[in-house]
Amino acid sequence: MRYDGKKSLPLDIELYQHSSYLAQGKDDKLFQKKPSIGIELIDRSLSRGHSQEKVLIDAGYGNNTRFMNQLEEKE
Repeated sequence: MRYDGKKSLPLDIELYQHSSYLAQGKDDKLFQKKPSIGIELIDRSLSRGHSQEKVLIDAGYGNNTRFMNQLEEKE
Protein backbone atom coordinates (compact mmCIF):
# COMPACT_ATOMS: atom_id res chain seq x y z
CA MET A 1 0.00 0.00 0.00
CA ARG A 2 1.10 3.50 -0.69
CA TYR A 3 -0.08 6.05 1.89
CA ASP A 4 0.20 9.82 1.42
CA GLY A 5 -1.18 10.84 4.82
CA LYS A 6 -4.75 11.00 3.54
CA LYS A 7 -5.34 8.00 1.28
CA SER A 8 -3.89 4.55 0.80
CA LEU A 9 -3.54 2.73 -2.50
CA PRO A 10 -2.56 -0.92 -3.00
CA LEU A 11 0.65 -1.30 -4.99
CA ASP A 12 0.03 -4.96 -5.76
CA ILE A 13 -2.45 -7.74 -5.02
CA GLU A 14 -2.32 -11.51 -4.85
CA LEU A 15 -5.20 -13.94 -4.50
CA TYR A 16 -5.23 -16.03 -1.32
CA GLN A 17 -6.71 -19.46 -1.91
CA HIS A 18 -7.77 -21.40 1.17
CA SER A 19 -6.41 -24.94 1.12
CA SER A 20 -9.95 -26.37 1.01
CA TYR A 21 -10.40 -24.82 -2.46
CA LEU A 22 -7.30 -26.50 -3.88
CA ALA A 23 -7.24 -30.02 -5.31
CA GLN A 24 -4.47 -31.26 -3.01
CA GLY A 25 -5.22 -29.02 -0.03
CA LYS A 26 -2.15 -27.72 1.81
CA ASP A 27 0.04 -30.03 -0.29
CA ASP A 28 -1.03 -28.24 -3.48
CA LYS A 29 1.85 -26.34 -5.11
CA LEU A 30 -0.39 -23.26 -5.41
CA PHE A 31 -1.08 -23.07 -1.67
CA GLN A 32 0.59 -20.25 0.28
CA LYS A 33 -0.14 -19.01 3.77
CA LYS A 34 -1.25 -15.39 4.04
CA PRO A 35 1.95 -14.17 5.77
CA SER A 36 4.06 -15.67 2.96
CA ILE A 37 1.96 -13.83 0.40
CA GLY A 38 2.35 -10.62 2.42
CA ILE A 39 6.16 -10.88 2.46
CA GLU A 40 6.16 -11.66 -1.26
CA LEU A 41 4.07 -8.54 -1.96
CA ILE A 42 6.44 -6.40 0.11
CA ASP A 43 9.47 -7.86 -1.69
CA ARG A 44 7.88 -7.09 -5.08
CA SER A 45 7.19 -3.52 -4.00
CA LEU A 46 10.76 -3.01 -2.76
CA SER A 47 12.18 -4.50 -5.98
CA ARG A 48 10.24 -1.87 -7.94
CA GLY A 49 11.94 0.89 -5.98
CA HIS A 50 9.18 1.74 -3.51
CA SER A 51 10.38 2.67 -0.04
CA GLN A 52 9.22 0.86 3.08
CA GLU A 53 8.08 3.88 5.05
CA LYS A 54 4.83 2.34 6.22
CA VAL A 55 3.34 -1.11 5.82
CA LEU A 56 -0.40 -1.42 6.42
CA ILE A 57 -1.44 -4.83 7.76
CA ASP A 58 -4.31 -6.22 9.79
CA ALA A 59 -3.99 -7.64 13.30
CA GLY A 60 -3.63 -11.20 12.05
CA TYR A 61 -0.25 -10.35 10.56
CA GLY A 62 0.84 -8.40 13.62
CA ASN A 63 0.24 -11.47 15.77
CA ASN A 64 2.46 -13.60 13.52
CA THR A 65 5.97 -13.52 15.00
CA ARG A 66 7.65 -15.00 11.92
CA PHE A 67 6.02 -12.43 9.64
CA MET A 68 7.01 -9.56 11.93
CA ASN A 69 10.61 -10.83 12.14
CA GLN A 70 10.82 -11.08 8.35
CA LEU A 71 9.41 -7.57 8.06
CA GLU A 72 11.96 -6.18 10.54
CA GLU A 73 14.80 -7.82 8.56
CA LYS A 74 13.82 -5.66 5.58
CA GLU A 75 14.53 -2.39 7.42
